[in-house]
Amino acid sequence: MNLKELFNPKTIAVIGANESEGFGGAVCKNLTSLIDDEDRIFYINPKRDFLFGKKCYKSIVDVPVDIDLMIIAVNKKIVCNVLKEGKEKNVKAAVVFASGYGETGKIEDIELEKELLKTANDLDITILGPNCAGFSNFIDGVNAFAFLSEKRERKGSIGIISQSGMIGLSLIDNQWTKFSYNISCGNSIDVKMQNLICFLADDVNTKVIGLYIDGIKDILSFEKALAYAKEKNKKIVLIKSGSNEKTKQLAKQHTGSVESFSDEEFDKMIHKYNVIRTRDLEEFIYTLVCISCYDKLPEGNRIASINLSGGEAAIVGEVAPMFDVSFPEFTNEVSVYLKERLPDYANISNPLDMTVTLSYDAEKFSDALINIMMQTEIDMVVIGYTLLYHIDDPCIYYMIDAISMTKEKLKDKMKPIFILSFMSCSRNQEAIEKLMKLGVVCLPSPYYGFKVICNLLREPLKSEPLKK
Repeated sequence: MNLKELFNPKTIAVIGANESEGFGGAVCKNLTSLIDDEDRIFYINPKRDFLFGKKCYKSIVDVPVDIDLMIIAVNKKIVCNVLKEGKEKNVKAAVVFASGYGETGKIEDIELEKELLKTANDLDITILGPNCAGFSNFIDGVNAFAFLSEKRERKGSIGIISQSGMIGLSLIDNQWTKFSYNISCGNSIDVKMQNLICFLADDVNTKVIGLYIDGIKDILSFEKALAYAKEKNKKIVLIKSGSNEKTKQLAKQHTGSVESFSDEEFDKMIHKYNVIRTRDLEEFIYTLVCISCYDKLPEGNRIASINLSGGEAAIVGEVAPMFDVSFPEFTNEVSVYLKERLPDYANISNPLDMTVTLSYDAEKFSDALINIMMQTEIDMVVIGYTLLYHIDDPCIYYMIDAISMTKEKLKDKMKPIFILSFMSCSRNQEAIEKLMKLGVVCLPSPYYGFKVICNLLREPLKSEPLKK
């Protein structure tokens, strides 16, 4: 199965293209948002002569060139006929948006899904879907996704495979996520999740693979794909439903997934391949972002917690004991250094209430970071600061400059730095970009933040419930 023909086509035809809201209109807009040469894109709609200022063809057979990829945004009842027409233009692959196939559980829909697969196999056309939202290849600039989102730079090293199109959209809309690929696989009648895992494991642009799973039909093939990813040194983070009867039923209704193994058996299996299992999207997103962003992850669980207020230091002290992290006391040398530079009312301890004194002086803040990092009992530094959308107080800019200075001075002795927020809110995009270029992630609130840090530390990585 050559997935490069699916994900990096030279020519693309959108069947059911239109200018209205919905999949047929959204995918056209998405394609032109990344592809500079619009002559690669062909619109097919028998009711229109022009779309988006371009000629629109009545049928794919009228297109004057061969087509590599068909994006099919029409009713499920005519998809097979569309595939047969596509074969006349030497189509190699197709994305099928239509739903209402095997996931409904109805006999006629199950049979229609079988007919779709047989037709595709007979025509030698690779199928993504059906019941999917397409894909975004941010490396090569092919955005064949069915949902619209804010236009901004998203090229990065996270490869996503999701059985839910809306989950894929939520990840795209997140401020932090930068992708190599974001793939919605839906019912996966032809291109399976295990095929996609192996594809991303081989991809040089993908550093970490994220999976959203409703259910797994072929657990042996899935396990082989996990083993292959581990062999290729690609970390996998996943979120999976099906741990109870309600979510098993929801998964069956969503993608027709019915599993032959228990959730406990699944946990034991992924444990062998150091896969991180997360429980919701917040934990999932930030675990992926951290793995993609940091060149070097923490080597141990010993944290130096630096905060700008006593209240924030206290919150860290309250939440952290629920997790497998520790806060070594500062050495006498570091304590003396800090005491000389902080107000006399500052209490030198870890977690530290640094007050705001050093946060407005980049050089002094950098010197403090260096002194703390050079303590051998410290594996990482967590700076408590809630980055807001509108920045009125400029201290974050001084801290960003300080981190940059520290990185330049310490080079390979630099230890990971995290920013820990104390509440959920939209973040300033400019500051986010500056931090990510320095290899620093702004974690969510302490409970999630420390859970994410623990995900990064485990080797082998486990998925047991949080420690109380």
